[in-house]
Amino acid sequence: MSFFTVAYLARLEVWGLAAVCLQGALVMLSWFGWERVTRRSSPAARHRLACVHLAALAVLPAITAMVLHWTVSHMSIAPPHGSPVAELARQMASYRSFLALALLLAGVWMAGGLAMLLGLVREARQLARLRCRPAPAGLRRTVHRLARGRMGMATPDVKVAQVASPQVVGLWRTVVLVPDTLIHLPQAEYEALLLHELAHVRQGDFRWNLLQRITLAALWFHPAAWMLYRRVMREREMRCDVQALRHGAAPLALARGLIRLVGHRAPAALAMAVTGDGDFVARIHRLLGVDAVPGTPAAGARPVALALSALCLLALAGGRLGQTDTSMADLYHASSFGPTVSVLAHDDAGSFALQIRHGQVLAATVGQQALARDRIRQHGDRVTLLDAAQQPILALTVTPQDRIEWDGRP
Repeated sequence: MSFFTVAYLARLEVWGLAAVCLQGALVMLSWFGWERVTRRSSPAARHRLACVHLAALAVLPAITAMVLHWTVSHMSIAPPHGSPVAELARQMASYRSFLALALLLAGVWMAGGLAMLLGLVREARQLARLRCRPAPAGLRRTVHRLARGRMGMATPDVKVAQVASPQVVGLWRTVVLVPDTLIHLPQAEYEALLLHELAHVRQGDFRWNLLQRITLAALWFHPAAWMLYRRVMREREMRCDVQALRHGAAPLALARGLIRLVGHRAPAALAMAVTGDGDFVARIHRLLGVDAVPGTPAAGARPVALALSALCLLALAGGRLGQTDTSMADLYHASSFGPTVSVLAHDDAGSFALQIRHGQVLAATVGQQALARDRIRQHGDRVTLLDAAQQPILALTVTPQDRIEWDGRP
């Protein structure tokens, strides 16, 4: 990969970082607006909304970078000022300074993301090392009855493991892990807890949570990402509580089961635990019918939320600001992404045309005569065009940005 390609990608990185910061703030404001509008909506609707905002936080800056790349690729390069060699020396100095800063930022971002991903790997290894044994026949029959009879879904595998509370694991084959203490709870309580876990299985929450954790690893530096992920977890747990109630769990039994297990809560992990990091007090209030969010949203809240969401999309136009960064076009033309440029020039001796890519002359025409490849000699940025007798007819200086300067011809 050439220096100019790295420098161009570094410039895109800095623009992308600016887009993440700006659009992240807008996405967070959009969520606050919709959170107020949907305060009395179902947890399922609020969960979907939180997931959409978290996804937008990652996708919008990527689209902005693509818009920026498209903008730069359609920019023409500036005309040369003075000697291209002297100009290139000045540009190289500025590129190196900028590249050092960009690489530092990239290094910090990659280090933080790698630390987050290593945390995921550590949690996955902890899950893989759990000591599990087949569940008793009675528990398997109970899970089958709840899954098939009440929820109308395939029966997942169930095992007894050394875990603090029931939880769902498995990327391809879903397994419900239950602690030994579960079967000692009153039947209504442990069935309610199992229905909650079966709701996680039905929605594929383990896989979605893994994807969201990877997104969080990429956006670890942004407060909006952490805030939205916490909202996703909260609404996900409340959604599964509601589904458990819908399929026969008693509210009081589920609340009591949660309270019995809350003292054994494990820290936030990859598994979908019934005591996961939702807002525990809010969950209990909802189950017991205590309205923790009184009042209704203001009449003008929905238009405000829509306007804030529209601002997130309008921020995509930030990619067009690449037109203000004129050196981006230079870097693009010099990078491996750059196009083949056709240059038509004219002086007192007549006209000539060149095809240049990355500072290399690929073809040349002097007057109406196309030159054979062996009549184009290039050493570094110096190009000499030869006539049929191998005598110089034109000497050029070509920069990697596809600018040219030539000596006068007789």
